[in-house]
Amino acid sequence: MKTEECVKNNNRIETLDYLRGFALLGIIFINIGQMVFATTDRTAADTAVNTFMNIAVSHRFFVIFSFLFGVGFYLFISRAKERGDRAMLLFTRRLLLLLAIGLAHHFFQPGEALLIYSILGFLLMPFFKLKPAVVFLTGFILTIAGCFTVFLLEIWGLFLLGLWAGQIGLFRQTDRYRRGLLLTMTVAFLFLVPSYYVQEQIFERTGMVDVAFAAGGLSFSVFYVTALTLILRSRLAQRLLEPLKYLGRMALTNYLMQTVMILSLSALFNWPERIHSSQLALTAAGILLIQMAASTRWFRYYRMGPAEYLWRLGTYGTKSVRHSSGMSETTVKG
Repeated sequence: MKTEECVKNNNRIETLDYLRGFALLGIIFINIGQMVFATTDRTAADTAVNTFMNIAVSHRFFVIFSFLFGVGFYLFISRAKERGDRAMLLFTRRLLLLLAIGLAHHFFQPGEALLIYSILGFLLMPFFKLKPAVVFLTGFILTIAGCFTVFLLEIWGLFLLGLWAGQIGLFRQTDRYRRGLLLTMTVAFLFLVPSYYVQEQIFERTGMVDVAFAAGGLSFSVFYVTALTLILRSRLAQRLLEPLKYLGRMALTNYLMQTVMILSLSALFNWPERIHSSQLALTAAGILLIQMAASTRWFRYYRMGPAEYLWRLGTYGTKSVRHSSGMSETTVKG
């Protein structure tokens, strides 16, 4: 399959939608445990779920989202410059809107990422015009350093690695980088077991949970991204995973709605410290199925999610709407 088939006429890189949707799959399983504390009376099912989370989920999908934020920054700025817009001003406005959303969301979900992203996003701006090699080296160093020190450095580093991926056209020219992606995926796969061993050793010897998951999770995240990117070169894989694409295409809306649904269910059924972690996992899976179905249906009628539309409207200030829905086919001016 040619890479161009993953790029729509409106220049949208669909691989990124799939990856955002995939990231949402894992993030909800972490967030639901942060919003609703499970009972300490564990069953065998709880132990199995927690073990799986420690191996394959914790700190793995958050890394992917951070990386994709950097890719999104590059695409936003480059496309704005192509249109002749004041790119950095628009991105500043976009970050300030995200800051407002993050502040409101933080009140309900203290572990949310939007607030941090909106602040660290400003640190991306000076790197846009730098050479890809410089951006990659800086991002790599910050990511590794952040794994063992301050997690904010890791996020900043992942932002820069995403910017680098955008600069070299990694997801726009997947065929060109196929060998590199395959090599990276293979190396990451070989490091999965050693990484998990390092994670467990750090946790057992120091008790530093965040450092343990950060150090152990990076190879998993790299493997997930490279493997999915390569799989999506197949038309059959694209069709089978299409609900994932729509889930990711309105990632902001779905991310916020996950919080609404989780807290509503928790309040309705009085879950805190009574529900088992295995039941929370089943709830998260159910929410994801509902969101994938709803997102797929939504895009039969609209071109973007409601939160994405409002974010876009606030960013550009003025709009030109061709359909009465306001979201069916929208063009904007800076």
